[in-house]
Amino acid sequence: MADEIKTAGQGDGSKDYQMNRKIGTIFMLISATGMGLVPLFSRWGTRTDMFDATQGLNGSDSIGAIMALGRMSMGLIFFVILMVATHKVTTFKKLKLTPAIALGGLMIGMSLACYVTSTLMTTVANAVMFIYTGPVICVLLARIFRKEPMSPLQWVCLCVVFIGMLFGESLLGFGVGGNVFGLDFNLAPSTPEFPQKMVGDIFGLLSGVFYGASMFFNGYRKDADTTARGVYNFIFAVIGAGVIAILMNVVGMATGQTNWITEIHFTAFNWVGAVLLWIVCGPIALGCLLVAGRNLPAMDYSTIAYWEVPVALFIGLVVFSEPVTLNTAIGIILIVGGGAFPTVKAMIQGSKMEKQQQVAENLSERLAEEAAKEEER
Repeated sequence: MADEIKTAGQGDGSKDYQMNRKIGTIFMLISATGMGLVPLFSRWGTRTDMFDATQGLNGSDSIGAIMALGRMSMGLIFFVILMVATHKVTTFKKLKLTPAIALGGLMIGMSLACYVTSTLMTTVANAVMFIYTGPVICVLLARIFRKEPMSPLQWVCLCVVFIGMLFGESLLGFGVGGNVFGLDFNLAPSTPEFPQKMVGDIFGLLSGVFYGASMFFNGYRKDADTTARGVYNFIFAVIGAGVIAILMNVVGMATGQTNWITEIHFTAFNWVGAVLLWIVCGPIALGCLLVAGRNLPAMDYSTIAYWEVPVALFIGLVVFSEPVTLNTAIGIILIVGGGAFPTVKAMIQGSKMEKQQQVAENLSERLAEEAAKEEER
């Protein structure tokens, strides 16, 4: 797959593409905002009472994966319409389907199915905390499979993210184990509001693993046409979300957990939330993500993606009145900081190098001009 970025100029929309950071940044912010609204629309679309988790869901526990399946399907429909409207059907046919394109779509579909499920079973803070271990997973995958070196700073940040997860789950922190500050590996499997909290946390962690894998695979084939690649991405994202839904049903039937076997009892109010999820968090957010991925270096892409965290936390705090404990706040800060700091540092260094290069080029031009004037004299 490492050679895929070299394929260009074959009539498939591939070319020596020049990234536009301004456009990439705008689209990444839109995408991250749309992604941050997932908890709002997922709970709106599935709960018996949008603001009261204790009243349960208007469907089974696998409804989150079904919601993600609808979201991916809506994105696919949108991109097919866009492909036809922009006369890129031929471009799509000529674009070579590679493992990276297929796996990138499959992983994001699986990630978002797990994430939506997580938002229904645990707190918004926990769900968003776990999915944003993704960028760190991406770094690890790049280290393992592409042999990309990891600096001491990256190793430190990896440890910081792990410690942040311990804080977020209240395994480490203030008041843990009855101490002022302590460590206790006795997980709280449930709370009155979230009786399946541990299961929700596991789905959240899986969403982070799949998200990191998606970012890793999306690092290939930046030369591919955005619309053509988007169609492929959504085709495989639909498959990915479907896989999670099917697995939940299979496990439910095999273990007697009838609450995992898909049932839907949506009200008109639920359907409004579901459609908003499918549109706002589907073709809009994920479509913008593809545009951003094509126009931003991985460092910028990963860093701006963290905007989703404050958006989701704001939803949890203001809309659903979920208190953020001191340990959870520390955990989120450590995870976001540990994940974003290396890329921010690299962006600053890159910006300095660009400025130094510009100064050097301007100086060379001036010296050349002065030398030319001296010759004329």
